[in-house]
Amino acid sequence: MLLVILFTFIYNISAFSYGNIAIIGSTGKLGRNVINNLLKKNISTKILNRHPYKLNNYTNCSVNSKLIKYYSSFSNIKIIDGDINNEESLIKLLEDCDTCLALHGSTRITKFTDILNYNINDKSHPMYVNYIGINNIITAAKKTKRCKHIIRVTGNGENPWSFPSIIINIFSSMSKPWNYAGEYLLRNSNISYTIIRPGIMSYDTDIDYSLEISDNGKYIPISKISYDNIGKLCIECITHPNVKNSTLTAMTVSNGYGKLSWKQLLSNVKSDIRFYPDKKDVITNHYIAVNIFLVILITTLLNIIKLLFNI
Repeated sequence: MLLVILFTFIYNISAFSYGNIAIIGSTGKLGRNVINNLLKKNISTKILNRHPYKLNNYTNCSVNSKLIKYYSSFSNIKIIDGDINNEESLIKLLEDCDTCLALHGSTRITKFTDILNYNINDKSHPMYVNYIGINNIITAAKKTKRCKHIIRVTGNGENPWSFPSIIINIFSSMSKPWNYAGEYLLRNSNISYTIIRPGIMSYDTDIDYSLEISDNGKYIPISKISYDNIGKLCIECITHPNVKNSTLTAMTVSNGYGKLSWKQLLSNVKSDIRFYPDKKDVITNHYIAVNIFLVILITTLLNIIKLLFNI
């Protein structure tokens, strides 16, 4: 009987162990929230830093550099200088970590040539950040042989022809297709993954709403959801083995239609089983959709000008 109790105790400890966690995107709105929650739990964390800072003098540093300086004051946070496009720094980040939280994303604003050309040579372009960057993470994780789980926060990029996708692509350097391409790499990486597709993230507290999740990338009507709740979902996924190799849609719904905690929802999550479109087809269709929309828009504007000025 004593052996049974001891075994149960050891099992529970191991089942809920967070291990060492690597964070990419630590200075973003979601990344800050995740790190604050990890600090509360005193979890060993490593963060990838691409913002120069000095330990003794950071008066003239950027806000992000000051945030990195703040992180450096905690004993359970280790800072690795590098970049998502630098494989050597990613290996150093992941070499003693069990889980990687990929919370980064491109914030680049569209240039005209982005819509016409796949191969943009700007390392801040979504192609590098959301796609090639994910490939670099996968490669580094395989080389370390330690990091076994990548949790990635993206967005639903499966419908190139939806009006919201077209508008987002026009202003955000075609971020939607490259986010999807990164997802595609994870699903075919032979590394355990959890892909989280949140609603519209905000600083609201979701106090008047409950939580909802669908697995297998299934659609839930888009709603606002707080950075805090998505941050907690990322951390909660670490302790639920059944969420590995799953694509989760995470939203808020009216009270009474969802749950009050992620734990209640995650226990029922199953791995992906459906077919996901090939990344090349999705990327091509996103670019076609945007170009068609712009042609229609420009043609319409020209016709309006002709009518107004009797040209």
